Amino acid sequence: MFKIFLNTVFRKLYLQKGYSLINILGLATGITCSLLILLWVEYELSFDSFHQNKSQIYSVYENQTYADGETFTVYATPAPLAANLKENIDEIDKATRISRTWGKLMLSTEGSTFVENSGLCVDPDFFKIFSFPVLLGNPNLVMPDERSIVITEKMSKRYFGEDNPLGKTISINTNLKYHVSAVLKDSPKNSSLYFDFLLPFNFIKENWGFNLNNWDSHAFLTIIQIKNNTYIPSLETKIKPYIKQNLKQSNTDLALQKFSDYHLHSINGNKLSPILYIRIFTLVAFIILLIACFNYMNLSTARSERRAREVAVRKVVGAHKRGLFALFMAESIFISLLAFGLAIVLVELLLPFFKELTQRDLTLKLSNPTLLLSFAAIVLFTGFVSGSYPALYLSSFKPIRILKGKLYRDSHLFRKLMVIIQFIISVALIICSSVIYRQLDFLQDKDVGYQKDNIIYIEMLDNFQKHYPKLKENLIKIPGVLKVTAANQMPINFTNSTSDISWKGKSKDAKDVLFQLSFVDYDFIETFEMEVLQGRAFSSKQGADSLKLVINEAAASVMNMKYTIGEKVKIWDYEGEVIGIVKNFNFNSLQVGVKPLLMLMSSDEFKYIAIKTSGDEQPIINKIRETWSKSFPKIPFSYRLLKDDFSYLYKAESRMSLVFISFTLIAIIISALGLFGLSSYIIEQKYKEMGIRKVFGAEFQNLLRSFLYRFLKWILLANLIAWPIAYFLMQWWLAGFAYRIHISWMEFLGAGLLSILIAFITVFYQSYKISTIAPIKAIRYE
Repeated sequence: MFKIFLNTVFRKLYLQKGYSLINILGLATGITCSLLILLWVEYELSFDSFHQNKSQIYSVYENQTYADGETFTVYATPAPLAANLKENIDEIDKATRISRTWGKLMLSTEGSTFVENSGLCVDPDFFKIFSFPVLLGNPNLVMPDERSIVITEKMSKRYFGEDNPLGKTISINTNLKYHVSAVLKDSPKNSSLYFDFLLPFNFIKENWGFNLNNWDSHAFLTIIQIKNNTYIPSLETKIKPYIKQNLKQSNTDLALQKFSDYHLHSINGNKLSPILYIRIFTLVAFIILLIACFNYMNLSTARSERRAREVAVRKVVGAHKRGLFALFMAESIFISLLAFGLAIVLVELLLPFFKELTQRDLTLKLSNPTLLLSFAAIVLFTGFVSGSYPALYLSSFKPIRILKGKLYRDSHLFRKLMVIIQFIISVALIICSSVIYRQLDFLQDKDVGYQKDNIIYIEMLDNFQKHYPKLKENLIKIPGVLKVTAANQMPINFTNSTSDISWKGKSKDAKDVLFQLSFVDYDFIETFEMEVLQGRAFSSKQGADSLKLVINEAAASVMNMKYTIGEKVKIWDYEGEVIGIVKNFNFNSLQVGVKPLLMLMSSDEFKYIAIKTSGDEQPIINKIRETWSKSFPKIPFSYRLLKDDFSYLYKAESRMSLVFISFTLIAIIISALGLFGLSSYIIEQKYKEMGIRKVFGAEFQNLLRSFLYRFLKWILLANLIAWPIAYFLMQWWLAGFAYRIHISWMEFLGAGLLSILIAFITVFYQSYKISTIAPIKAIRYE
């Protein structure tokens, strides 16, 4: 029975090679896109899922509400919080603080020196909460004392080769010595916590002198593991007011987030978090698969007349409607299975390019049960959706009508509807792709208020500030170096902030305002060509400038001072005089607006050296490398270009836009393929009519006009429906940016013209082909 079924299917595929090829290619293309997106989604959802107690691990974050009504949500919490929560709240079983090592550290072993910035400082509970496998050492006591360092397998090989590293000494910044107590397996690529080494949390106090009992400094990630059967809303109620007992500010509450959601769900109001992209591309995969299914449905119903006699004969010899429906559904599922087989081959071929595009380590593991279930679901979905209507339509034929030659014409409206829906989706995707591309191009080219070209910057080693004056003196002598300055952060990402600020006229009852802080050197404002609106910039000729402030327009507006220049502003226990106001500049991603900013001088805080060049960067970089090597022969030279880091701010959006545009092109191709198949069939049906018209003198232009009118009215209707859909979708997406483009009518006109062009090319080809057939052959065709 099954053999007969296979023979029948393959014979039909062979006899209708052109349409079979269009059907299988269309379905295979749709399935390929779905599988690629499925692999990417599966990878994104796998982040942090390898931890054994993942359902009990939570991040503690802060909601800080300020005078403008904005709630600033951050993972940064005070150092004493973790221990206090564990000690005072019964539901909390374990707690750890996590901090990146601040800046670059110099690590050395016997005879070798390395510069590292991929370390974490953690508490002992870190190893009980998270499941990073221990390869060497005691898994029950990974970090036994304050002089332990835990390293990864990769770092162990780099530092010690194939030797056993346990017990060996690693010096940090030459003065602090640690012994290797354990070696961990390298952290997986789908881990939110990436590190090469782990240090005791006390390193922050020992190396930087930081007060770990300070509740007013919010700088650390707090992770807790809760006990079984803990009711989270009740726990949140307990911890929510907890921080207010120890803080000066009354604007901060605590909340919890599952650590497994740390990667996927943004908590800082950023709409462009990974979970959003997962939803968007899951929808795109579904839409592309649906378009492919519509093609199949369209072509199957269009060619139903050719199978009408088969249905009639089967019914005459006893076949029931249910049995015929099952037969046609089985054919559809079998063709979907063939398309799936081709799709698997295409995925294997395209996966290296897709990995490069998404920057993810994706693999097609056919042994993965979850993937296998997903694959089966895709095949069944494709088979059922694409085959359901044709099967229902064919199985409902009445044998008497068919045998009398009365063929069904009921499905024409359905076929038109399928084409219209396909082009609604395609046109909407074209418009969305255009808007996304223009927005990202706008972000790259927008004047951010400072010079980002021809700026090289070097990250200082820890405790390196004492060498900066001499290095600056040597660097400025290099031909092509125009300016040298330093700061604790570069303008692309000002992250230091405080609300502990007061000024003349500020009401005691006023709500706190969050100000960004930047500690800068002389020439900082000139190096980055920031515009001074009032007063002056810092100057080395003014000896007292270490007690001065330069603020931006947003800060001046918040302070609402009548005469800002010369006014006093108190930050913590420091009081400075405002000497200048700079024009607002964007010191973060353009997804957020400009915040109030205070710049002050403090060489102890410097982390970066910025060098402005005349433009011919590579020869100048070589000279800078030589100067560095002479000054610090044991320390490797590394640098970054500010313009590259600025572009990196939107790397995720740019990458996703490329993926989106790629899948949009595929959706257009599938739609065009469907239109080609359908137009081919409709024109084929009109062979006799066209032959008669040619006998009576009809020209190619007349034939083309006749067919164009039929198809273009569908395409125009699709455009009219797609335009408002795309407009509202893009307005919603653009709302995630503080700076954004205006959607232009050109986007809609361009998408409309492109869809018309696709229809024109398709119909032109088919019309031209029929016009070349001799009328006598066309008349005899039917």
